[in-house]
Amino acid sequence: MIKSVVKVVAGGVVVAILLIGGLVVATTQGWSLPFGSRSESRDSQVIQAIERTQEVSLVSLSIQGITSQKTNATLFGRTIPGSSSSVFLQYTFKGKLGIDGAAVKVATVGQSAYRVTVPEFVFIGYDEPTFEVATEDGDFLSWTAPKPDTLKMVNEILDKKAQQKYLDSNQGVLKDQAKTVYTTLITTIDPAAVVTMEFAS
Repeated sequence: MIKSVVKVVAGGVVVAILLIGGLVVATTQGWSLPFGSRSESRDSQVIQAIERTQEVSLVSLSIQGITSQKTNATLFGRTIPGSSSSVFLQYTFKGKLGIDGAAVKVATVGQSAYRVTVPEFVFIGYDEPTFEVATEDGDFLSWTAPKPDTLKMVNEILDKKAQQKYLDSNQGVLKDQAKTVYTTLITTIDPAAVVTMEFAS
């Protein structure tokens, strides 16, 4: 009886030693274990991948147009007839709209379920800007008027007010693109992921 008990205990000790030894070897060799928290590992990979993104360009706009400026000479605060001078400026450029990727937040809301919080969309910058004076016009006394300021015209085309106009008119496209980009990024790591998006108001 006692010998049987001893044999069982000894057998259990041997199995435990073998099991612990196997776990130690598997851990040091980087082998996959039969149990663990795979979901947490995926969550960590998703968060790290999103934190690595910086400036994210979502939409590229091809913009072209013509703007004009007219000036007149004045005398005692009154416009001198026949003194107007006009310039027409033609412009083209590509505007990049997107987000600050570092400000995007991702939260795990369930098993393979993630919520991505997107900050306000921003105007990232311009590519290939060209500005050319298309034509100039003036009355017979236009030489008395101050010359239209083409630099000021360019600045107005590229100023914050103009940038906000492009952002406001492309909100739907920006949201669709953000959803596509981040859903693709997350499902690359976790193919079963369900992604919900929250956008800054």
